[in-house]
Amino acid sequence: MSSNVEVLELLREIAAVDGVRGALIASADGPEGAADYAQLQPATAADVAKTVRRMVVASSAAAAPLRELLINFGPSRMMVRPLAEDAVLIVLLERETETDPIRTLLDLEIERLQQAMRGEPMPAVGVHEGDDEVGELLGGPLGPILGEIEAIYQRYRQRVGHSPMQARMGMHEQIREWLLCCNPSNYTLPLLLDGLSETLVEDAGGRSDFVGEVQELLRRAGALR
Repeated sequence: MSSNVEVLELLREIAAVDGVRGALIASADGPEGAADYAQLQPATAADVAKTVRRMVVASSAAAAPLRELLINFGPSRMMVRPLAEDAVLIVLLERETETDPIRTLLDLEIERLQQAMRGEPMPAVGVHEGDDEVGELLGGPLGPILGEIEAIYQRYRQRVGHSPMQARMGMHEQIREWLLCCNPSNYTLPLLLDGLSETLVEDAGGRSDFVGEVQELLRRAGALR
């Protein structure tokens, strides 16, 4: 896999998520993005990439292809997600990081990674054509935390039968409302949370849990005091 600006940008977004220590792609050409987004020494990155690829290839040869592998080592975790026949995404996590939000976020990002690896145009996920402000916001400094909020929102929407695309559209509709009412920043993220919680009226218990989970995320990000 040749170096690709979009692929590296997506690795940067994943690596910026709270609780993630780094991200790289293991391919036949070696570790991609390891130096910049996984903070691994070249020899270590090469060993990790080679070992993980062997594990994934072995599982496929045994007719038991992996969807995900989670490995604990020392103070860290390594989440492995196959991307293609010859490429594997490796995400390094803090040991205590909750894996469900990361897993849901990766479900959203993997499709974009696969598209970027094929060299196809990669518009911002779920953004309507011409919705330049939302696309710019998702691609900016707030992009990682918005991705984490969307991953949490997806889980709660799916509990009541909404598809990932319906949840994504609902999330981005609330982002558009947020853009209309205020200047997007860490300080105004609670207003976005209020808007999202209003869409969960048919799931009263879930609504309360959703608000609590996102508030904890915002506290860790310094958006709530």
